[in-house]
Amino acid sequence: MIQSMKKFRFVFVLALIFQLVALPLQSRAAETDANEPTWVQPVNYLALGDSLAFGISSDGLPGKGYPDFLAESLQEMKMLSTSNKGFAYPGYTAPEVLKDLKDNVTKPVVGIGQEGKTVELHQAIQDANLITISVGANDMLKHFKIDPATGVPQFDMAELTAAIQQVGTNYNKILKVIYEINPNVQVYVMGYYNPFPALAADYQPQLAQLLAGLNGSIQAGMQGTPAEFVSTSEQIATDYKTYLPNPANIHLSEAGYKVVADEFGKQLKATYSWIPKDALTAQLKGDDAATLIWKPAVDTKKIMGYGIYMNDELIGQVGADVLTYDVPNLKANTDYQFKVVAVNEDKVASTENPTVKVTTTETPAPILFKDIQKHWAKSYIEKAVEAGIVSGYSDGTFKPEQTLTRVQATSIIVRTLGLKPTQPAPFKDISHFSEQIQSEVAAASQFGIVYGVNGELKPNDPVTRVQLAAMLNRTFTLVNGKPYVAKSPAPYKDISGYGKEAQNSIAMLHEFGIVHGSNGKFLPADGTKRGESAKILVNFSLLLKR
Repeated sequence: MIQSMKKFRFVFVLALIFQLVALPLQSRAAETDANEPTWVQPVNYLALGDSLAFGISSDGLPGKGYPDFLAESLQEMKMLSTSNKGFAYPGYTAPEVLKDLKDNVTKPVVGIGQEGKTVELHQAIQDANLITISVGANDMLKHFKIDPATGVPQFDMAELTAAIQQVGTNYNKILKVIYEINPNVQVYVMGYYNPFPALAADYQPQLAQLLAGLNGSIQAGMQGTPAEFVSTSEQIATDYKTYLPNPANIHLSEAGYKVVADEFGKQLKATYSWIPKDALTAQLKGDDAATLIWKPAVDTKKIMGYGIYMNDELIGQVGADVLTYDVPNLKANTDYQFKVVAVNEDKVASTENPTVKVTTTETPAPILFKDIQKHWAKSYIEKAVEAGIVSGYSDGTFKPEQTLTRVQATSIIVRTLGLKPTQPAPFKDISHFSEQIQSEVAAASQFGIVYGVNGELKPNDPVTRVQLAAMLNRTFTLVNGKPYVAKSPAPYKDISGYGKEAQNSIAMLHEFGIVHGSNGKFLPADGTKRGESAKILVNFSLLLKR
């Protein structure tokens, strides 16, 4: 399972309009109204998911969900073409969304701009620029009940954990299907909030753990896709009485749905590509030239021509009927930023313009360290450095025989996965490390990759072979949404005294051919040398890409 989430609420009271999301988007709309050329594309918005997308109120009645408020906000800013929440349904689980995708179901449009129509799901995805998804909570809630007489939660932890992990697996499948249908669509996934704030305080820590597990599993399923995660738990927690006013109902009030829509709006402001990604593209011509290709801008006035900019400097102008431009004499091994600006017959220029980055050469070959030329792990070290998994020292060495520490191993795994924490690390012995390392340790702790002892990480202790095996096993679970189940015990005679997780971790690495031991022994208590770790991590990273 993976990290936290991202955010949603789009309340367009005027004060918020000018403070948060609406200001830059409304300026775009205003500019378009002023007969300005533009590439900004109005949104075709599709909402998928459960009752939160459908819009079940805190009284259990149909109403407006967060997609309605998001769509209304976009429409108010003249940035909405169509919206449709017709594929959202109360009680939906991730498998049911997957089934709809597989069956390519047809449903009535519920939204703005296509009233009275029906549409196939695949066609709706193909037509969409923006998709939001909220699904997964019902998968967990099926296994979580509260005794109405005592108010005591009732669940089987193993069963619940399996359900949460399966959510991540299903999310990965859902997103893969969506991006196969429409590779250019921008997807935003909702993180969940605590639906039981009225439950006794004694149960809240466990609820928080389950919520973090669910949201982490969702994020794990998003790995390898461009989808964005939107966090809602912190915002809803600021005022449960207003946003979850009915203790007997897990659904939000209208104010709560507006908070969620606003969090989506903040994320759209930060990451949504209002100009299509293919509005301007570039083709390299060898190492020193490029051809720019763009789509025409639109305007109520006649487009007269285009200006071409390189690193914000005007380098050429063409007429309205020309949509390409050759750029010669570029320097080798250099990054360039290109931009195209349209001008209409009133000499008004576009202000929201497509850009493209061009790099004239490939990344230079990785540095060869002076102390690995005859080392058995030389090729693995070079591959690990090239992949950004490990790095050397400032004196030009790698120190392949030096033992890897616990904090170094933690940082390497977190950097490989690109994990970001939403809460500080719980360890009291890492304060002297840099903010970046503390953040990496926090992410590893939050997503269950590393555990401490009595509140300490023991960061400078050597990471033993069995500890590294366990960390990689947890990483496998995080990325794949389910734990690895070994086919048989590992054939090492010195691991019988270790626990179930350790033995399964060692068996996983053995079955994938990542480790082989020495003379029938795994040497679990031995420290892991940097050269050895490079081999293990390179092979393990290849495993994760399968």
